[in-house]
Amino acid sequence: MLVIEQMKVVLDVNKLWPENLTIAQAAQDLKMNPRSLTTIKKGTERGNWETLVKLSRYFSGIYQREIPLEELLKIEED
Repeated sequence: MLVIEQMKVVLDVNKLWPENLTIAQAAQDLKMNPRSLTTIKKGTERGNWETLVKLSRYFSGIYQREIPLEELLKIEED
């Protein structure tokens, strides 16, 4: 049985972020704090379930395909 002693999971949407989308526009669209979106884009935000689902649906709409929750996460295991 594999035992994982350390795990870090953060939201990271940098790879999905369109070049022409500003933090201000996304914050307005999502009704979120721009500072939170900045840390999420950098991959340093732990986030919460509501934010994860909002972002998944938001990027699914942008790309016209389902963006699974896992695609928004950066998982580091030791």
